[in-house]
Amino acid sequence: MFAGNNDRTGLRMRLSFSSEGGLTTSEQQNEAHKALGLQSVAGDSDSQRLPVETTEEMDERAGRARVNTDTTVTLKDTTQNQEDQVVKDKENAQIICQDTLLEEHSSGPDNCQDFIATGSKHVMEERDAEVWRKAQEEGCVKVVFPGVVTQEGCCRFVSEILKCILYQRQQLPMTYDQLVYSQKKQASTQDKDSVRRRPVPSVDRNWRKSQQTLQELEEVLQQLEVLFSLSKVPRVLLSLGGSLILPKELYEINMEDLLLSGGDQCLRVSSCLRQLFRTLFVADILSDTKAVRLMPTTVLALAHRDCGVSWFRPKLLFKVPTRVKKQTIALSSDPCISGGATVEGSEWQDYVWFQAPIHIKGFSN
Repeated sequence: MFAGNNDRTGLRMRLSFSSEGGLTTSEQQNEAHKALGLQSVAGDSDSQRLPVETTEEMDERAGRARVNTDTTVTLKDTTQNQEDQVVKDKENAQIICQDTLLEEHSSGPDNCQDFIATGSKHVMEERDAEVWRKAQEEGCVKVVFPGVVTQEGCCRFVSEILKCILYQRQQLPMTYDQLVYSQKKQASTQDKDSVRRRPVPSVDRNWRKSQQTLQELEEVLQQLEVLFSLSKVPRVLLSLGGSLILPKELYEINMEDLLLSGGDQCLRVSSCLRQLFRTLFVADILSDTKAVRLMPTTVLALAHRDCGVSWFRPKLLFKVPTRVKKQTIALSSDPCISGGATVEGSEWQDYVWFQAPIHIKGFSN
């Protein structure tokens, strides 16, 4: 800018000097053209300095933009690190809470195992309470076996339940095994004393009653084995006292949902019996504080009409009594564990009831 002003001042001075010195018109024109050339050169220099200044400003702005970008990235990274730290703090707090719960519910070296055992015990108590409630309200005890069973196993279930009911309902003074042992011991004692002295009439009478009951029970058990070997037996009735139409007590063993098979894949009978009698103990359907009078027990079984059994008598017109409270023991196989197989209800259409021809008479000492 200052160079442009000096040039114009010089131009005016030269024009004044030329006018004063008597220059011609052509010379004046030449001098004017020179002055204009100097102005254009000065203008070109100014225009060349402006782009330099603009580039510097652009670099400065780019530098400020990079600073702003770096600041933004730094802020984002800081925020992400803070969020990650919060998540880690929450996870650590949950782990500490879990460890605290384990410490509160356990003691000793096996803390985790004790805590799991306590939870399993609580679940088992809830299941037992539900079994007892259904048995008292609905008169039904359900036992679900984790697999398939054999036909011989079903016969064993019925036999053991029959023995248990006779003892629990006060029709036998002792369990079946104790009764067998007592009979053998008493028989050997009587054989030794028969030569020395005559037995006491009352003792001899009680012994004969117990022997008769034991013989009747053993015969029924043997014939049940024969029946189970000839046909499937989905249901068994145990009728105590009264008549078949109106008994005093009625118990049903329902095995319609049991899946039968053979071979090594079947459950062991002993493990099934433990599960069965534990459930019966929890359900508490056989105990009674009141004294129960002696009464005969009749066994009926549902089998195929053409099974060929000869000892049991067919009862074609028999119907299960409905005017008496019936206690049902329902045995079944878990379909989830046993492959999802089920038993069709139409399979039992050709089945009829068969009645044992003898009654099991109870006795007491």
